[in-house]
Amino acid sequence: MQFDSLEVRRSSIITKLHIAKLSEFLGTNPWVCTANSAYKELTAPSVTIIITLFNYSNYIYECLSSICKSNTSGLPGGFEILVIDDCSTDNSQNLVKEYLAESDFPICLVSKVFNTGTTDARNTGIKLARAPYVFIMDADNWIYPHCLTKLYNAIHNSNYAAVYGIINKFDNNTKEGIGFLSCFEWDVRELVRAPYIDAMAMFDKKVLIKLGYYSNELIEYGWLGWEDYELWLKLGLYNYICKLLPEIVGAYRVHNSSQIHTMNQYTASVAKYFQNKFAALVNRYNDLDKVFGFAIDIELEPGQLHQQHISAELEKSHYQMHLLNLEVHRLQTKIAAMESSKFWKLRKQWFRLRRTIGFSEIE
Repeated sequence: MQFDSLEVRRSSIITKLHIAKLSEFLGTNPWVCTANSAYKELTAPSVTIIITLFNYSNYIYECLSSICKSNTSGLPGGFEILVIDDCSTDNSQNLVKEYLAESDFPICLVSKVFNTGTTDARNTGIKLARAPYVFIMDADNWIYPHCLTKLYNAIHNSNYAAVYGIINKFDNNTKEGIGFLSCFEWDVRELVRAPYIDAMAMFDKKVLIKLGYYSNELIEYGWLGWEDYELWLKLGLYNYICKLLPEIVGAYRVHNSSQIHTMNQYTASVAKYFQNKFAALVNRYNDLDKVFGFAIDIELEPGQLHQQHISAELEKSHYQMHLLNLEVHRLQTKIAAMESSKFWKLRKQWFRLRRTIGFSEIE
């Protein structure tokens, strides 16, 4: 029953992604921006911080405050903050609006029209970023004051596509440290074997655009949460160089709202998807005991992946038909209300009178 509910949510996200893409194609951005005066006055920031936000009202203030305490002496153009809200249903948006209204730092709240997930939120931030480098983070995490300057100095005027620092993991309840993330040097072989670098990193924006941003297609085969690893794999596949800054630059909050349990339900299909998409990497390192964090022997039955894709397409079509039926019903109701209105009756009487006395149609 839980899996069925998850499939409905997944189909909903897929459908809304298509609607958002169509909206952009037709010239209407599926987001609304609310910026403070500092953001409007800033013209050429050195770094854009992209914060993805969804129902993190308990943490967003701490996240923003950590950024605004940053040492900016090494950033000639300063930084801007883009908070990409993915249709939060709690008080998150109001808190961000309050914060940016009182802050002297350049902050823009980007409120998405459709709830389409973290991947699309990050891509929206990349599209709106005005700096040549973007720093990615989630709203429940925070950074140390030296983070942005140290990472910027490492990537600026270098051939690195991305730089990342060590991240301290801490338990949200006890506030105690429980290990580290992103603490090993860039090694494509180890990356193919298993993910070991977090999303919190600084990227060359031009490279992200060239790679086609984060991959929204992953939702077709699994769930949200794999997009960061998939991006690091693309960087490895196309022989980009990334670099570890061996200093602790941020903190990663571990709490109950993690996506890991949901992600695990799609392990087999995601494993097969990675094996197909990154076959060249698998062949490059064909002596590994596991690939992409999965046991080598994880396989789907012949045709199962194709069948899953067909099922996802059918679910998506059914959901789109449901939305279309709702829209048709809404329009029918609106038309019926118009036809029953006094104005509509007078309009019909007027046209009947024109026909009776022989008035010609006005071109």
